[in-house]
Amino acid sequence: MPSTRTLRLVAAGLVLGAGMAAFAAAPAPALASAAGDRIPTLPARSVVLMEARTGAILYMSRPDDPVPPASLTKLMTLHLALEKIAAGELDPRQVVTPGPAAWARNAPPRSSVMFLGPRQKLTVDQLLKGLVVDSGNDAAVAVAQLVSGTVPAFVALMNQEAVRLGYGSFHFVEPAGISAKNIITAREYADFCRRFINLHPEALQDLFSLREFTYPLPENLLAGNTEKPITQTNRNVLLGRYEGVDGLKTGYIDESGYNIAVTAERAGLRLITVILGVPNVGSISGATLRATESAALLDYGFQNFTTVQPVFDPPAPVRVWKGRARTVALAARTTPVVAVRRSEAGAVTARVEQIRDVLAPLSAGQAFGNVIVSVDGKEIARFPLDTTRGVDRGNALRRSFDSVVLFFRSLFGESVPA
Repeated sequence: MPSTRTLRLVAAGLVLGAGMAAFAAAPAPALASAAGDRIPTLPARSVVLMEARTGAILYMSRPDDPVPPASLTKLMTLHLALEKIAAGELDPRQVVTPGPAAWARNAPPRSSVMFLGPRQKLTVDQLLKGLVVDSGNDAAVAVAQLVSGTVPAFVALMNQEAVRLGYGSFHFVEPAGISAKNIITAREYADFCRRFINLHPEALQDLFSLREFTYPLPENLLAGNTEKPITQTNRNVLLGRYEGVDGLKTGYIDESGYNIAVTAERAGLRLITVILGVPNVGSISGATLRATESAALLDYGFQNFTTVQPVFDPPAPVRVWKGRARTVALAARTTPVVAVRRSEAGAVTARVEQIRDVLAPLSAGQAFGNVIVSVDGKEIARFPLDTTRGVDRGNALRRSFDSVVLFFRSLFGESVPA
């Protein structure tokens, strides 16, 4: 079992091989190396390293180039199935019988399959494990039919979900990743991985961390079926080899090259790497390269970055004029956390800027300020401060009284809400 250092050294050596000039990824100018940083040079079409909690991009190379996702497509397929489970519309214990369209023998040539076939039954949970661990194209078809009735209806749902989530680059034509007409970008796919982890954290342990899966078992065979069990290993070879790795997915088709999305967590810091379009280099396969590249990129992230939750004075209550309530509290919309270089962690500060006086009516969730986070005095992020509740207009007496007070305030040059 190679160590992290070994994987990183292998990756560093490989980029010196023949053919690298055409594929080397130049680091983005905004991520220029600081003293002591060792940004890996990666033979890939598109690369993103993201900090999962904040969504901050720590490294990128051509992050918006469209690339066919190959089996990375299956993460959207799985997401839609897990959403059905979360909504109570699908039960992991439900037993299903795969139809002919989902049989492995009807999958395209060179397909990865979980070996679905006639005279079989299996639970939804087993089907999802075959989708993830075996990367079964047959499983993707079965999931699509289970969720939407037909594959075309499911593909429409995939694209609708991509639009709902705000991913303009995503486009799907089938649920397995076989077609080169499926499209993603590394930047948006990394963010999708981040949201997937937030929505379905249990999937990391229950599905993506599984090193192998055996199917079909005797319990899956109907009368007359004598198939033998087949054990397949997870294609994410970093599982168990790189500390903290617990997901997500690999993929390959000729048109894209080798793709990988990996997540790892150490000491509360979770990173996501998306590397698309890794080629074969001489005698070194793209499958090996995508793993060593991911290890090198994760090393860079863990060694050089951390997250900080800065301390700041709480916002003052906002004075509400002409309302039923005199004041309303403000709260940060999201917990202020930033991803910074480890060398900058001690220089992170935060301050509150807010409005002090407003006129009713107010709605809950209106922004009346920001927590401004800086490093050495330079602003790096803003977190909105929102009203914690709504305030209706007060009665006529309250409005009249406040109008008089505000009039005299204006005479003395004090600020008056518009």
